[in-house]
Amino acid sequence: MNNSEDLVERQDETAADLRIGAPERESARVALDAHHAVGRLDDAEREQRLAACEAARTHSELLESFADLPAPHPDLPCAPEPSPADDDISLLGWAIGVALVLGLPVAIVLGFAYDAWWSLAVPVGLCVMLLYVEHLLTRTRDKEPPSP
Repeated sequence: MNNSEDLVERQDETAADLRIGAPERESARVALDAHHAVGRLDDAEREQRLAACEAARTHSELLESFADLPAPHPDLPCAPEPSPADDDISLLGWAIGVALVLGLPVAIVLGFAYDAWWSLAVPVGLCVMLLYVEHLLTRTRDKEPPSP
């Protein structure tokens, strides 16, 4: 396995394809300057690698410029942690909870007071409908191809 593959392997698999920006390119420039200062790179090769770093769009493309060089390498962030909002209850989940918390007591009162037990079907039916809508939205979201 060559040094480039080692560098990419050390990064998280999803991080290897993360897009880079100005901070990552600046870190690569600093690392190339350090290699140039100790004589590992001549002026032409340093300029060529800087151009490759400027053209790079992902972590793995940026690390290719350092495949045959020892440390230092650019300081690249790992894949971002999932946001806490991903674990939160969805809006439809809240709607289902509200429908149950408010709808069932009202339906029970109506059932006792007016002998309208059919009213229990309203909050239950609403919850079933909302669960089905959430299922459809989740299924559609999972089938969407990732945006480039």
